[in-house]
Amino acid sequence: MGLSSPLFNGDKAVKGLQLTRKKIYRLIFLITVPVLTGYLLYRVRRIMIPFALAVLIAYLLNPFVNMLESRRLPRGIAILLVYALVFVFITGLVTVGVPAIMDELTSFARAVPHFTREVQSIVHEAEARYSRFVLPDPVKKVFDQKIKLVEAQLISLTGELAEGVVGIFSHLFSLIIAPVFAFYLLKDSGNIKKNFLALLPAGWRNDVQALTVDINEIFSKYIRGHLLVCVIVGLLTGVGYALVGLEYAFILGIFAGIADLVPYFGPFIGALPALMLALLESRVMALKVLIVVLVIQQIENSVISPKIIGDSLGLSPLVVIIVLMAGGELYGLLGLLLAVPVTAVLKCLIRYMYLKLVD
Repeated sequence: MGLSSPLFNGDKAVKGLQLTRKKIYRLIFLITVPVLTGYLLYRVRRIMIPFALAVLIAYLLNPFVNMLESRRLPRGIAILLVYALVFVFITGLVTVGVPAIMDELTSFARAVPHFTREVQSIVHEAEARYSRFVLPDPVKKVFDQKIKLVEAQLISLTGELAEGVVGIFSHLFSLIIAPVFAFYLLKDSGNIKKNFLALLPAGWRNDVQALTVDINEIFSKYIRGHLLVCVIVGLLTGVGYALVGLEYAFILGIFAGIADLVPYFGPFIGALPALMLALLESRVMALKVLIVVLVIQQIENSVISPKIIGDSLGLSPLVVIIVLMAGGELYGLLGLLLAVPVTAVLKCLIRYMYLKLVD
């Protein structure tokens, strides 16, 4: 066996070792950067809310800005025009909607003592019914504790809802500063992308650009589509509640639309206050509200969501539940909105890293 045989081909062995090292270094880099980025975002999560909201606003408005820019408008002018249109739309919405919302909230606040008395009456009636039966003392003690716990939770529910409304205004600074951040993100998005690609090795740029296309598809499918679905569901729910004669239909419809942001749990969360109020009125009203909820859910699942959002993101229900819990714990409502698409993006990145490693 001569030195020229493949067994002694040192050049090929060295090149193969170099390629293996490059793959290992690339894998380490691709794993380390997301982990460090995630840790940093976790540490500064409280101050990241305005920036995350700005990214969301910029992402939602970018298609409209690009459309105007394609008609030979300077990008800065296009952004200002889109902002002006959004401002006019929100102003009109506030002018029409806020008085109705405030009227219903005021009426609801005045009715809270009545609701509390009704809940207490229902709980006491249930307690009186079961107390007729002879139960072992340990079992009866457990029932007593559970009834008192349910009573306390139901009575405090109205207060928690009011605190939730007030909590929205506690983030007023984020709501004010986020559009400013979003303006600069929209204006400099091209430069940001170019500068980011310039930092990468030349051999990575095509792959990263392909990844950005996949990531853009994920966000466009989920965030834009899901927000539109939530608006439609909120409108349909409010109209449905009004048609069956449920009080506070407007604010309950808004609540249902916001709750629909949460996959799986959202429809249940959104329907719960309406069903509770309907039960306090009558069983017939509760049945009507339940029918409205079921019909709207059927329309959403069969028509609206498939038409607007399309196929799922390929995540199992268990993964979705886990990431929703984590997102809600870290970032609240914004975390619930972004948890699923961010996880889908991470899945896309992991698949890319795996393909690069085995390639």
